[in-house]
Amino acid sequence: MAIVEVEGLYKKFKNTNVIDDLNLEIEKGQLFGLIGPDGAGKTTFLRILTGVLQPSAGKITLCGTDVVKHPEDIKEKIGVVPQTFSLYPDLTVDENLWFFSRMYHIPRNIFEERKKRLLQIARLEPFLKRRAEHLSGGMQKKLVLISSLLHTPEVLLLDEPTTGVDPVSRRELWDFLHELFAQGMTIIISTPYMDEAERCPCVGFRHRGEMLRMGNPIDIRKGYPNVVLELRHGDLLRIRSAVIPEHIKVLDMYPMADTLHVVVQKNELQSIKDYVRKMDKRTDVTVIEPTFEDTFIAMIKEKS
Repeated sequence: MAIVEVEGLYKKFKNTNVIDDLNLEIEKGQLFGLIGPDGAGKTTFLRILTGVLQPSAGKITLCGTDVVKHPEDIKEKIGVVPQTFSLYPDLTVDENLWFFSRMYHIPRNIFEERKKRLLQIARLEPFLKRRAEHLSGGMQKKLVLISSLLHTPEVLLLDEPTTGVDPVSRRELWDFLHELFAQGMTIIISTPYMDEAERCPCVGFRHRGEMLRMGNPIDIRKGYPNVVLELRHGDLLRIRSAVIPEHIKVLDMYPMADTLHVVVQKNELQSIKDYVRKMDKRTDVTVIEPTFEDTFIAMIKEKS
């Protein structure tokens, strides 16, 4: 059953369509990742979902409520984690949580029970009396997250929650999200990081206002149209600067650690192998699986 339904959604700023004819359904209990570069319309879409921003055209239904016509009716059904820290920096962790419990009219006994459980999951119990402004970036993100969960929303919306967060906190945040997902919560998260998108059972690739593709990350990678070669050589600079004949069409070339990755069409595979080995027999050429980033770049080039 779809908990979010979007039909013919448009959002225009001046002469630019930030969202251009978006149609999608997100199932209840889904972890949906929205991936794309800056300016792809990820934040705009989430702001429209929360009822903060009105679309130029289109219909959105969230938890059975028409978001465009009744934006106030969805406030208690959603939890929101924005990009920037949105709590009160001069209040402690405990005071911020108490404030939000009052805002959502949560009875004291229920609040204490939920607070204890959420603090344990987020590992913030030792910092209960610390002011929010003195928390690390990762702990601030987790505080915003558990604040948004106090009223047990049906849908959790997160806008690039790990931007600027250290690797350890980033892992902990994703562990927390997967625990919520396992409990049946619907989660919609935007991210600029490909490795994070691959953690989601369903992702949507956005670029210049369009949804390029949606689906399971494994299935999307299987549809990659090209071949990625890994070239390994003691003198990587020499290999990278080598002139490749014009008849061999190289789509992309980039260093990866101590190797060079070369992207070619499938029908060029043998030609590039033969050329590289002829140029220097010490070069090791291996066909490797494309990354999620390779897949996304191929989609962008296909559209341009």
